Amino acid sequence: MTDQPVHEVMDRLSPSVFAGLLTVNGVLTYANKAALDAIGARAEDVLGRPFDATPWWRFSEQGRQRLRESIRAAGRGLASRFDVPILDVNGRVRTMDFTLHPVYDDNGNVTYMVHSARDITERRQAERELRLTQFAVDHARGAMFQIDAEGRVRYANRAACDMLGYAREDLTGRLLSDIDPTMTEKAWREHLHELKAQGSARLESLARRSDGGLIPIEVTATYIEYEGEPVSFSYVDDLTARRASEEHIHYLTRFDGLTRLPNRTALHECLEQAIESAQLSNSSVALLIVGLDRLGLVNDALGHAGGDEVLRAIAERLSACAETPATVARIGGDEFAIMYTTDTQQDLHAEYCIRRILESVSEPLRINDQEICVTCSIGSAAYPTDGTDSGELFKNASSALRCAKGRGRNMQQAYAIATANRDPERLSLESALHGALKHGELSVHYQPRIDVDSGTPVGAEALLRWHHPDMGMISPARFIPIAEETGLIESIGEWVLRAACEQNRLWRESGLMPGRIGVNLSARQFRHADLALRVVQLLKETGLDPEHLELELTESMLMEDVDAAIATMTCLKDYGVSIALDDFGTGYSGLSYLKRFPIDTLKIDQSFVREITSDPTSAAIADAIIAMAQRLGLDVIAEGVETPEQCRLLRESGCRHMQGYLFARPVPAEDLTKLLLAPRWR
Repeated sequence: MTDQPVHEVMDRLSPSVFAGLLTVNGVLTYANKAALDAIGARAEDVLGRPFDATPWWRFSEQGRQRLRESIRAAGRGLASRFDVPILDVNGRVRTMDFTLHPVYDDNGNVTYMVHSARDITERRQAERELRLTQFAVDHARGAMFQIDAEGRVRYANRAACDMLGYAREDLTGRLLSDIDPTMTEKAWREHLHELKAQGSARLESLARRSDGGLIPIEVTATYIEYEGEPVSFSYVDDLTARRASEEHIHYLTRFDGLTRLPNRTALHECLEQAIESAQLSNSSVALLIVGLDRLGLVNDALGHAGGDEVLRAIAERLSACAETPATVARIGGDEFAIMYTTDTQQDLHAEYCIRRILESVSEPLRINDQEICVTCSIGSAAYPTDGTDSGELFKNASSALRCAKGRGRNMQQAYAIATANRDPERLSLESALHGALKHGELSVHYQPRIDVDSGTPVGAEALLRWHHPDMGMISPARFIPIAEETGLIESIGEWVLRAACEQNRLWRESGLMPGRIGVNLSARQFRHADLALRVVQLLKETGLDPEHLELELTESMLMEDVDAAIATMTCLKDYGVSIALDDFGTGYSGLSYLKRFPIDTLKIDQSFVREITSDPTSAAIADAIIAMAQRLGLDVIAEGVETPEQCRLLRESGCRHMQGYLFARPVPAEDLTKLLLAPRWR
């Protein structure tokens, strides 16, 4: 038991191995240097003492009990092995793999015992971390797969099994092609090669469930080498719910929920496509805008529910009148549009087609056991004579409709004829408008935007007003189109922009904080290649910080030349000017374009706000716009808020910033100054 060779062997063991000798009664007679160094003890401090009373065993009562049992077992000739924690000289807990073996004499009697302990602290910690990682992966909400070099599933967590409807034992070992029909053997080799080169990849594909059904998935794959073998570790996301949500939003933004007809957005897209085809085939495109006459009287008599029934019935009649391949759309509260192509220009305004629409619409309707008669007016425009793009064609058809309504009910008007027979007042208005700016007849009013949570203003929109000395206040709807067609809108628009910037600077110098002032840009202004330079120069001249200016653009302006629009907007944004997309939801930019435009704010068009309390579709579209703006990190403003109920519904959907008659009408600068001095609004 005290043989010097035995001691020398034990002392030469690894520093992580403790060793020693015990008597049959469990008294320690020898401990190697590694064991003594671990607890900072000298040999004379521990030798000759019961082993279970030495410092190695003080940390764990359970360990001491196991040791006593092992000593008794060794006396009977049985070896023991177990894990035990000890506290070393540095106060660190170390896990030891402890063994105790009996040693026999020539007669087969146990004469002493050899004990050894190996430090397995790091191994046990690694095992615990591995078990924790395995538990986390197996219980993760996302589906995870490990695919080997042969394209077989080596591992799948619970979420992966649930997603595909397999038990784990049935999924493990399957070829990837069994669960992803696009991932053939060749495709897998190419994918693995790409993963090895790039480290990771993301792709969309299809997964086949155990019942044979296919689901859309997004795969994020990472390449690793484990023990020299290439492995793909993939996180798989089920896109079914996301696709359904996207399709629902896509439907809401392209179709009218009441009539199920395409809406203004879809119509503009169809119109653009038809014009492109007409350019190639040298054919023509006609656009008819149908406006119902005095639908408000029907709503007053039957209520909005009865009015909705009328709109649905008219939609069916217009669809029946339209000949394939015509497109029928609902573009507003009481307006519809019909777009069709023809080989000859003479057919575009064919009397029989328009007459059939007028007659069909005017046939009596029976709503709620009451007979209703509705008439309509029609304005028409044709490509290429009346416009070369969808925006111009739409504007001119709308102009023709206004002319038709001005002549009375149940009338039709072609744009070409309408422009040849302008009303007498038009010429005098044009002449007066040329001198309006010089004579000081134009002014800027401001309609504040309110944070409905705090009741404080967060900005305002600058709106042009014209007070003629003889004719009084002239509606912007009357003179703005004249300004655009004559080109006066450029000088007038720049004057408005300068006036708004100077007024904002004056407010701020006097200690008031009106927020950002929004100024509408005309299409002519926006098309200028040096627009950004002009705005920068104007801001320097007026002394207004760029962050206090917001330029409001319409979707149609952006779509005329998308790349040029993005370049101009980016320059403005880089300088610090904010960009708002006005009348959002009534244009035709589409979600794919929206994410490309560097905008800060979406303004929900008042047509949706007006019907939010009565039309579930308008409410759904408003909700979708607010949710989309929040996902894209954009501000959102609701226009035309007139009632507390509209305000409440918008606020519940997450819209905080609003403007409309509920809060304030557009007012001169001096009146807004008084309002800004108020501590809190509504």
